[in-house]
Amino acid sequence: MKKIVIIVSILLLSGCTDVSIVSGESIESRELEDFFRKHKINENYPVALKKHSLGSESYLVTIHGYPNNLSVCQQLIEPYNKGSETSVIAGTYFCSVLR
Repeated sequence: MKKIVIIVSILLLSGCTDVSIVSGESIESRELEDFFRKHKINENYPVALKKHSLGSESYLVTIHGYPNNLSVCQQLIEPYNKGSETSVIAGTYFCSVLR
């Protein structure tokens, strides 16, 4: 019985750590960005698609898996930055290489 209590205690205490990027819990966009900055995907840097709007910056999408992630991001944001009617909330879209 004593061994079971010790094992259960160790398991419970080991679960009392910060949220991990892979734990399935909610994380902040900063934590997500930090994760991608530390990890290339297929030897390419991921790219964050972000938006400046209402005095703040929003992290919208991470682009990865393409030979040139930055080019894909720039193609995606081009029509949104050309005309304000394509976006519900005014702002400027931009790409940020995560390295």
